[in-house]
Amino acid sequence: MKIKFNQISAALINSLVLAILVLLWPVAAHGTDGHFLHGAGPVNEAMGGADTGICLDATGSIAWNAACTARFQGRRFEFHGTLFFPWRSLSSTVNADAFGPGMPPVTLSGTSVSGSNFSLMPGFAFVYHPSGSSNAYHVGMLAVSGFGVDYPQNTDFSNPILTPQAPNGFGFGQIKSNYMLVMMPIGIARQMTERLSIGFSAVPSFSMLQVIPAPFSPPVTDGSTMPYYLSAGNRAPAMGAGFSGGVHYAFSKLSLGASYRSPVWFREFNWNRKDLTGASHAMSFQMNLPQVVSIGAGASPAKNTHIGVDARWFNYENTAGFAKSGYNADGSVAGFGWKNIWAIGGGVQQQVSKSIQVMGGYNFSQNPVPSSLTFFNTPAPAIVQHHVSGGFIKSLGKSDLTVTYYHAFENSISGPWISGQGPIPGTSVTSKMSENSVTIGFGKTF
Repeated sequence: MKIKFNQISAALINSLVLAILVLLWPVAAHGTDGHFLHGAGPVNEAMGGADTGICLDATGSIAWNAACTARFQGRRFEFHGTLFFPWRSLSSTVNADAFGPGMPPVTLSGTSVSGSNFSLMPGFAFVYHPSGSSNAYHVGMLAVSGFGVDYPQNTDFSNPILTPQAPNGFGFGQIKSNYMLVMMPIGIARQMTERLSIGFSAVPSFSMLQVIPAPFSPPVTDGSTMPYYLSAGNRAPAMGAGFSGGVHYAFSKLSLGASYRSPVWFREFNWNRKDLTGASHAMSFQMNLPQVVSIGAGASPAKNTHIGVDARWFNYENTAGFAKSGYNADGSVAGFGWKNIWAIGGGVQQQVSKSIQVMGGYNFSQNPVPSSLTFFNTPAPAIVQHHVSGGFIKSLGKSDLTVTYYHAFENSISGPWISGQGPIPGTSVTSKMSENSVTIGFGKTF
């Protein structure tokens, strides 16, 4: 039975409405390869993020290699929802007299655990490859990166970095962040030969950011005897755009792919906040998404066995918001100071019965956050490195249900407190993070 175009449109519109919920959800996504999610959708996540060369699903293909979409025939629609369960802690120590005689009079040390321990992100992908055509068309909405913490203010001085800002304490008070980024790639792929395909996507994007306090803005003194940072308490939106392109070549049992994703250039986030006297201050911050280069290979040694491996390079050192570190002359923080990283992931998909396929994968990512800059990165502890994943696909005729789980093992970094004059002896701050995630996806081929 043919599916009418208006039925497909209605399905897409309904899924789009659900996906937009991610823009309104009160907590952020949590990245695992830097601040990127290691995979896009349940199949790609279960495969350790590998899809650039293996082309197993529409969501992973749109995310990592647009050329792969030419490998699908007819209409393919996928929708998924991901539940994140991150765990983060923040510890700090200030030795007696670290800030000067009697400041503090005794050593202060403690640990706090972040709130915001649950988040949900939906997404969808749609590929249309008309019968007999060399061209395939695709569109999607994918949550690809984010971070977030919520450490409450510490009033008993047991965790000094969370004590109130000066003059009532030594720290920042409550530290809360919420960042999420949604891509909406739309593009075309072309089957150049039986083996070679190329693809291109325009990538309009949307992001939101909240940071409490907001050290990227100069400290103010109004209403206080000491300078203090205002808070970017509401989630400010910013629109951006980029592009991506890829190539895929298939041999009989081996396939290779490569793709390039440009930076996503965003407009500035803007806030208008009041100081203790009620005076308004305009604040702004720009944070782009770094360019990503992916290479991948796939192999099908048997009819029902598929193996994929991807390697990716993330260029944080040339990305606004991440490239710079330290303090500006006005006392504001210049940026996160992240380093470029490589991530590598792979997985196996195996048919175990007529209607069930199982998958397992592993992903390793370098840590972009230098230990020496732990102090500046307490709002964005994107430090996990090792991930294991697994899942299954249940065929339901032309539809399928996919369930995936992954675990990101705990990692930690430590470094000194940093003032405008440099690291402060006798101080330390430590961030720890781990994560669990479950994704449920539904797919249908028309």
